Amino acid sequence: GIVLAEDGKKMAKRLRNYPDPMEVLEKYGADAMRYYLVSSPVMYAESLNFSEKEVREMYNKVVNTLWNVFTFYEMFSGDTDAKVDYEKSNNILDQWIIAKLYLLVQEVTNKMNEYKLAEAARPILDFIDELSTWYVRRSRDRFKGEDEEDKQFALVTLREVLITLAKVMAPFTPFIAEKVYQQASGD
Repeated sequence: GIVLAEDGKKMAKRLRNYPDPMEVLEKYGADAMRYYLVSSPVMYAESLNFSEKEVREMYNKVVNTLWNVFTFYEMFSGDTDAKVDYEKSNNILDQWIIAKLYLLVQEVTNKMNEYKLAEAARPILDFIDELSTWYVRRSRDRFKGEDEEDKQFALVTLREVLITLAKVMAPFTPFIAEKVYQQASGD
């Protein structure tokens, strides 16, 4: 595929019809740019009208949202009991997010095995949105609450989700994935 200017014309220095790539990378980072490109039609030899606005959107929806979830986890992670098994949680939110995580792993793995990279990358965006909007938001009181057992289940579940999600994201957004993985796993 060909990466075209936002107006659909061929990118040209003389027309100055594209943003400076180094400025885009400085503003939004390599992960946002990589995710934008790998989830785009250009992966299937189709043309892409490059849009800095869409790179910013990928930064906000993928990189920044994941980092906000991780930062939330990190605020409470000092209290985590490593002996607690997330699979033993009876909380419906924990069970739901783990089920969604397993579905994500399966879908991304299947699409990667079929060499359908754009289709493999796209579900990550939806998962991060659900993790932030539904799991973390609905579990916020559990992290801050007095019920120590429930708090531990929420912590270890979110830790497991972050570690596994980082592994799934690594081919698409290696920098944020590595940072989240190392800090969440303690490596």
